[in-house]
Amino acid sequence: MLIQFSVENYLSIKDKIVLSMLASRDTEHPEYLIVDGNKNHLKSTVIYGANASGKSNVLNAFWFMVNYVLTSHNQQVHKAIERSPFKFDRETPTRPSSFEVIFTANGIRYVYGFSVTDKAVVEEYLYYYPNGRQALIFERKDTTDFRFTVDVEEQNTLKERTSANKLYLSVASNWSYSKVVPVLEWFASCQIITKHSVADAYGLEAEQLKDDDYRRVIASMLRIADFGIQSLQVRDSDPIPSLRGDAFPNIEAVHTVQDTDGNASSYTLNMTEESDGTNSYFKLIGVVKKALDQGTLLVADEMDAHLHPLLTKHLVSLFNSTEFNPNGAQLIFTSHNTNLLDLDVLRRDQIWFTEKDEQTAATDLFSLYDFSIRKDAKVEKGYLIGRYGAIPFIKGGL
Repeated sequence: MLIQFSVENYLSIKDKIVLSMLASRDTEHPEYLIVDGNKNHLKSTVIYGANASGKSNVLNAFWFMVNYVLTSHNQQVHKAIERSPFKFDRETPTRPSSFEVIFTANGIRYVYGFSVTDKAVVEEYLYYYPNGRQALIFERKDTTDFRFTVDVEEQNTLKERTSANKLYLSVASNWSYSKVVPVLEWFASCQIITKHSVADAYGLEAEQLKDDDYRRVIASMLRIADFGIQSLQVRDSDPIPSLRGDAFPNIEAVHTVQDTDGNASSYTLNMTEESDGTNSYFKLIGVVKKALDQGTLLVADEMDAHLHPLLTKHLVSLFNSTEFNPNGAQLIFTSHNTNLLDLDVLRRDQIWFTEKDEQTAATDLFSLYDFSIRKDAKVEKGYLIGRYGAIPFIKGGL
């Protein structure tokens, strides 16, 4: 479970911003919360903002962190780190970019973070709370200065295998060091849909959809969405050639229609023949089902692209639900769908905004909870008239 993510000096983010999944004192919709001891955490969060305000960059920063954790052990020696610092400042390109997550895995809270320049990891640390008190697993400063308090001999061996441009966490987990494996597994469980990464909806070549029970569940989710699809079937033969790389040429959707006499007949369409909206939802529900089943984190940029607003609201309700989300899955997404700005749909602390500073062009991130609003406030109307900022200022003229 994610508790908090913070980032500094990355893309349009200059100063440190924090996205918190820790619930506020808001008493509305307690069923939208994950209870963890005496703390409550949010099941879902949405980020709004004008185009180019940086809302996608918050998620891209999270993707960079996850991706670097999972891949940096393969980084060639002396290869540059492909980070993207804030560029509208003379000093930030040479300063480190910093990332940190606080999360729980197997009931234990962890704090992990790192700072990187183009050439090296300059800082890295991992703490955990096995008995409710902070304990150090490792600290790394100035690239090569390590400190260990447990398994010192084993970790000293692992640090020698960690070059300047590699994360120690990645190297140590690659060598199966037991203290860090749960951390890497948490990162690996995160599903991310951004322009950099597309989450795997159904496994390689839609392998999961070959399972009859699984396919029936996915088909039922499509029926609920009213696409006219009654069932799905998998072709055993070679896939149909298609110029559309975003569709599943091995999958066919079965539609049942009636003629003018009221007689029902079934017809099949290959998924390459279905609409963009159908294919978008079809891929998305595979990722959603995986997150709900496994109780993991789904991060989705513009999740509502090609979707009707009611479908987006339905997907969010699945995560906020006690019935459909018993395992504590979480959803973080960006949206322009203002229909969700309703305090009957989301809590105040679930709604976040990004805004770009007019002078510095840097992104700021803040929550609706920061504003003093009534429980019956018309949030959508207030947002559209600029009460909370985070909307485009449209100047006159052409």
